[in-house]
Parts: sequence; C-alpha cells; structure tokens
Amino acid sequence: MKKHKNRQRALDIIIASSLAAVIALTAFLWFEPGMKGVAPSFSPFLILRPTQVQDEVIADYAGVQRVYEFDLTSASGIRSGVLFVHLRHTIAIAEKDGIIIADTGESESWHIGHTPGNYWLSLPLSSEDAGKTLRITLTPVYSGFRTFEPVFLVMDRQTLLHTEVLPDEAPVLIIGSITAIIGFLLMLLALFLGLEARDRRHVFYLGAVSCAAGIWKLCGLSVLPLLLEWYGRQKLLWYIGATAYLLMLVLSLRFLSLMRNGENDRVGTLCCCFGVFGTIAIIALQVFGIVELHEVLIPYGVGMAALHLISLLGQKPERAALLWLIPTFAALALDLIIFSREGRFPTAPTFIVWILLNLIVRGIIFLRQAIRRKQELQEKDAELRGAKIQNLISQIRPHFIYNTLASISMLCDSDPKRASEVVGSFNNYLQANFTALSATEPIAFVAELEHTKAYLNVQMALYESRLIVEYDTDYITFRLPPLTLQPIVENSVKHGIGKTHHEERIFICSRAVEGGAEVIVEDNGTKYEPSLNSSLHVGLENIRERLSMMCGGTLSIAPRADGGTIVRIFVPKK
Repeated sequence: MKKHKNRQRALDIIIASSLAAVIALTAFLWFEPGMKGVAPSFSPFLILRPTQVQDEVIADYAGVQRVYEFDLTSASGIRSGVLFVHLRHTIAIAEKDGIIIADTGESESWHIGHTPGNYWLSLPLSSEDAGKTLRITLTPVYSGFRTFEPVFLVMDRQTLLHTEVLPDEAPVLIIGSITAIIGFLLMLLALFLGLEARDRRHVFYLGAVSCAAGIWKLCGLSVLPLLLEWYGRQKLLWYIGATAYLLMLVLSLRFLSLMRNGENDRVGTLCCCFGVFGTIAIIALQVFGIVELHEVLIPYGVGMAALHLISLLGQKPERAALLWLIPTFAALALDLIIFSREGRFPTAPTFIVWILLNLIVRGIIFLRQAIRRKQELQEKDAELRGAKIQNLISQIRPHFIYNTLASISMLCDSDPKRASEVVGSFNNYLQANFTALSATEPIAFVAELEHTKAYLNVQMALYESRLIVEYDTDYITFRLPPLTLQPIVENSVKHGIGKTHHEERIFICSRAVEGGAEVIVEDNGTKYEPSLNSSLHVGLENIRERLSMMCGGTLSIAPRADGGTIVRIFVPKK
C-alpha cells in the first residue's frame, strides 16, 4: 500500500511539473519572438504601404469592408515578386486598374458556411505593373475580425516562408506535428498490441485526443496554406481543423469517463452521449446553413467543459481524472485568451504542449501498465493451462495403469508365466515412457507412437493372436500432446476385443494433409454410439480438450462402414 501511494505521489509531481513546464514554455514563446533574428534573408523584400484606406458600411457579414489602394508607380524597380497578405475569415477582391484579378468570395454554387478560412492572398507583380493602381477590398466575415490590420509583403514564397512565417510558427508546427503523429501511432498500438479491453481504451482515447489536438493546431497555422499552396481549398483546411476541435473535446470527455471506470459510470456515459449528440447537431446545422461553426466554437468549448465537470458528479472524483480535467481546460482557456489578444494561434501553444506532455507521461505509464498486466495475465493463463493439462493427464495415467494391473492380476491365476512376461514388458514400458507421461507440452509423434507400441505389446501378450495391429506411419515430422494416440488405441482394445472377445484388427495411420498432419485409428470392434459409450465419450473429450489447448488440434469420431470406429486427429502446422 505504501509503495502504491509513493508511486501515485510521484505521478502527481510529474504531472504538476509538466503543467509548470507548459506555462513556462508558453511564456517564453510568447515574449521571445523566436528565430527571426537568425533566419537568413534569401532575397530582397518590402512592405507595400497603401496610399489610401477607406472603410465602408455594408449590410452583410460583419457589417464593414475596408478598401486599400496602392500606387504601383515604384513597381518598375520590381523585377519579379508576389504580393502576399495573410487573411483569416476575410473575403478579398483584388483589382488592377478596375480589372478583377482575384476574388475569394463565395461562389454561386452550393457551399458550407461563409468563411473563406485561413489563407494567403497572392498577387504576382512585375515591372509591367508600373503606373497601375491596385485596389484590394477586404470584407471580414465575422465581427471579431473587423479591426484586423493586414500586412502587405512583396517577396518570393521562399523568403516569406523562412523570414516571416517559420520563425513565428515553427515551435507550434513541430509540436503539433509530433503530437498528431504520436497520437496516431498510440491509437495503432492500442489496436494491435492485444491489450486488455480497459487498457486498450485508455491508450486509444489518449492517442485519439492527441491526434485531434495536433490536427486542430496545425490547421490553424498560416504555414500550411503557404507550403501546400492550397489557394481555393483553404476553407476545407479550416473546416478540418474545426471538426478536429469538436472531436477532440468529445474524445476528451470519453477519456475522462474511462479514467473513472467509464463502463459503470452512468453520469459520465450520459454526458458523453450529450457531447456526441451536440457535436453531430452543430455539424448538421452548419451543413444546412443555420449556424456558423466559427461563432459557436467558444460556446461549444464552454459547454463541453461543463459536461466534463458534470461527469464528475457521478462518483467521487479520482486524482487522475482531476489531473486531466483541470490542467487541460486551464491550458485551453489560456490559449483562447492569448488568441483573443493576438488574433492568431501560433503565439498560443500552451494547450498543444500540454497534450504532448500527456502523451509522453500518461502514454508511457498507460502502455507500461497495460503491457505488465498483459504479461501477468499470460503468466496466470499459462499456469492455469498447465495445471489443467496436468490434471487431465493425471486422469488418463491411472486409467491405463489400473487396466494393465487388472489384466496382470487375472493372469497370475491362469498363467503365471505369461503374467511374469507381461510384468516385464509393463516395467519396460514405464521406464521408457515415464518422461512422456509427465510432459505438459506437445511431444514428437515418434515418442507417442513408441508409447502406443509399448502399450500394444503388453496387450498382445495378454490377448495373443486375437489382437492384430497394422501400421502405416511413414509421416512422423510433427508434434502432438502426450497421451493422445495411446488412450484412443486403449479404447479400441477395451471396447473391441475386451467386450466381444473376437479377433480385433487395429489400423494406425499418419499422413501429411493440407495445413498440418492427420492421424487415423481404425478398428473393427463395436460401433461407436455416444449415448451407449459414456466412458469412451469422456476419454475422447479429454483428448479433444488437450488437443485444442496445447496445439489447436481437433478430434473427430465416426462409425466404420463395416463395423467398428474411425477416430481422426488433426494437428495444424505450428
């Protein structure tokens, strides 16, 4: 108990330290711009200043649009370049001397939502544009972006990437990518490691939350549209990120419920159902144009936080659940506060760093515990299987010994000399095959065949010429459980010549078949009928169970056409 408490205390310290590290790293990345001071400049660039800015009130969208006019008189000095401006949820229309050269507004075809997403408007410029007037009209779709002031940069894409975008976004880009990839790998490990159901769910949902969080953060960066050159598809990229955000909170709620024994947590399960229903409803309303997904993201997050708290009411909150819930939403809230002030996610890495640390700390702990429990269960299962097999063998061994001793006892009165010979053969049998009798693992067919021949030598000494045995056993390169063939042959003798007192023929055959090996024992004794041969049925069930447990084999029994019984054993290839 004390050791368990020490481990739990150590886990608490690790998670608390991780949260402190997250906050410290966030503060560093926020106050220290990053790599701008060391990023090389690959070609000249300039910031294009508008000659005139005019605000106009409109009835649609956020109620305002801003028109920027540029005098391209100095464009004669530009050999080649591109005017880049990064826009978020803002429609742009660009004109040169009254001719539209770019329009990111809504098309006349069916569409989902009004936002054009997160994208770069890129307009090629050259010396031929000298003296022309460039007019760019920006229309914010949502009121939160009415005061957004864009920066107009003239440079090539490589320079923009290395001097402006990556210095700011590289930390979140790297952390987000690592989080999404490791989360996905954790999901695969949960599915293919063969863990117990409870451990598999823990590992899977932690990986799923992390993967969704990584995708959400990556889709909020400006570097992806710039790298992928997805001009015109930026809306799809934004909706992928928004959907990942919705799924992340639902998966987090399920993960919290599982940490609190979710299978028996009715309140937590009910909250998960509400979360799933709410997510589906929001997506459906977005598809049919009833709501705008961007406008409900924060209320949705608040509602999901409330469901997380409500789920704790079902039973006393556990430390592990609280250490997931409180820091996770604290980090998410801090990111939203930073985003509301800065207007961009690259400077808000708290949440994604916290998720990554959870992957490292909780993921490793979950996997180690799960693998250890799996090993313990396998060891216990092996012990139980061994004990059960040993018990089954112990049921067979006395059965054979008692039958043989009974036969010797009868011979002692009728034929003492033959009894002495049988005792000698039986003694040799026990000395030569005691190891095989004690084995609990599959043995070579040759050993089992010798075991069976030794038994038959004893029986033929008792029954003389009335017992005839034929062999066709050229195929011997396989293994099967000990005491598999001998008890079947013993049943043939016992229920054949032992009951009819007539001559009995036994045919033993081994052969290779598709997928493994087959052993056939055929006799001309009494016809096998399970309802009339209960002892035979129990003995065969014993063999069938050991075949299945030890090597995945099967046993079948059927009546012989000319009278008697045919028993078939199938042993699959290892």
